Amino acid sequence: MTAKHWGHSWPDWMPGLLPNLVSWATVGAVAMMLLAGIGARCLAEWQRRRTLIALVQHAPGGTVVVQERGVGGPAMWVQIGHGPRQISPPYVHRLGD
Repeated sequence: MTAKHWGHSWPDWMPGLLPNLVSWATVGAVAMMLLAGIGARCLAEWQRRRTLIALVQHAPGGTVVVQERGVGGPAMWVQIGHGPRQISPPYVHRLGD
């Protein structure tokens, strides 16, 4: 005997087997992990862009801003403004300083 589901023929025992193979808790856990991963990537890209904007706003002309490759995106080099590149010590902004 076969049953029709979504245009395919399934054996009669198949619908009874599927709930026993994967529990709803497992499906929920996998879905939560996928959503958490997507959320983390979006948060990383947002923070990366905020950092780049902060650097661009406070840097003098001719400054080259380098961001290495990260979870949020590829590496990038940005030269700000015109003029010769200034030689100065690197500026490191740390949270809480």
